[in-house]
Amino acid sequence: MDNIYIRELVNATRGEFMLGDPHGHVKNISIDTRGIKKGDFFFAISGKNFDGHNFLKQAIDKKAAGLVISRSDVDFGTPAPVNPVFPAIIKVKDTTKALGDLAGYYRKKWEIPVIAVTGSNGKTTTKEMLYSILSKKGPTLSTVGNFNNQIGLPLTLFQIDSSHKYAVVELGTSWPGEIERLTEIAAPEAGIITNIGACHLENFKNKEGVLKEKSSLIDGLPSGGFVVLNADDQYLSRLNPQVETIRYGINTKTNVFAADIKLWPGFPEFRLHLNGNVTDIKLPMYGKFNIYNALAAASCAWKLGMGMDIIKSGIESFSLPKMRMEVTTLVSGAVVINDAYNSNPFSVRESVQSFIQAFPDKNKIVVLGDMLELGSEAEAEHEKLGDFLATQSLSQIFLYGPMMIKAIDGLKGVPAEHYLKKEDLEGELDRHLVSDTVVLFKASRGMHLEEVVENIFGRHGIMDR
Repeated sequence: MDNIYIRELVNATRGEFMLGDPHGHVKNISIDTRGIKKGDFFFAISGKNFDGHNFLKQAIDKKAAGLVISRSDVDFGTPAPVNPVFPAIIKVKDTTKALGDLAGYYRKKWEIPVIAVTGSNGKTTTKEMLYSILSKKGPTLSTVGNFNNQIGLPLTLFQIDSSHKYAVVELGTSWPGEIERLTEIAAPEAGIITNIGACHLENFKNKEGVLKEKSSLIDGLPSGGFVVLNADDQYLSRLNPQVETIRYGINTKTNVFAADIKLWPGFPEFRLHLNGNVTDIKLPMYGKFNIYNALAAASCAWKLGMGMDIIKSGIESFSLPKMRMEVTTLVSGAVVINDAYNSNPFSVRESVQSFIQAFPDKNKIVVLGDMLELGSEAEAEHEKLGDFLATQSLSQIFLYGPMMIKAIDGLKGVPAEHYLKKEDLEGELDRHLVSDTVVLFKASRGMHLEEVVENIFGRHGIMDR
């Protein structure tokens, strides 16, 4: 983070300056006293299960340069007159909002293209692909991990400095209005919406609600900006944005599309058609759905002026995020695919179908955990998943979690078992991990199915990872 004055922080957050030197500098922002460094400004964020105001003494002890608070009834530890290096104090109405307001102010100090990526599925992979492409042209900032909310996005934006030529940020949402707020903070010149799926239905009710939320990204783009949309998505295809729109697809022949797709053997290959130019691409990971992610990244990179050679190189050399179709071979020769970062009705179907297409000559086992945050639709969606699985060419189906019991009814006559305890699931799985077998793990993040994967690695040993 490049220095800004404390008075700038006060103005950007509409805060009340209570103590310190307004001419001093803000060199770095922290929200966690465990990692705070001398000279950092500490924002006392309040959440459902924590309150940063309870850690102000720790921030002072670690020589924080400033504290941003929203409460008056707090204990600072050593009184200010006794402590000659007491930090500056700024009081705001809401520390989370203030963090975003400051990040928005800081972002506008830099005249670099910021690209925002959202969607129900594939946004992280698309972000990483675009980052890989743009990095070949110049230093590029990218969202780290899942820093895609009202706390993570500001912390990402604070990392922009004079070396960066581009920034690619991910926008996530759990509640109506979040994408609008994140767009306001990031002020992107361009946006990508990957697809509209059944996710967070407990708050968005249905896919129309998801579409309304995701498309608010478009409303926040400047008149000279552009948006990249999936032409094969039945919801996104209905949109008629007022900004320039680049559409991509596989089934729909637009300016950007994939043809001559080859899913087996090995990783997917396809021919990229981009505004009349053509090149062959080989993805470094499994999944037909990742072709869509590559098309989205290619579309945006092309609009930003990247040539076909850079686009091809960036897509083919990017590193897949952990737990997203992550392939590991066990000592026994069995192959494990960890796609357990998250799950919803759309993504689990896409993963299973891509899994089957990629390994036609092996015994295929799926281990599926509950799909969370589906609200009133949870039981129905798990029942429909069982009906879907019954039509797929699978050797064995293992279901884990209290909601997955709803999928069993549709699997009569199909080799399927249900478990509520991970140790029971692991005990049965161990018998199936032989050389001609490949296993797909998929679940919502809250199910922690990766623990089963790690335990398997520990017991069976791995050849590569």
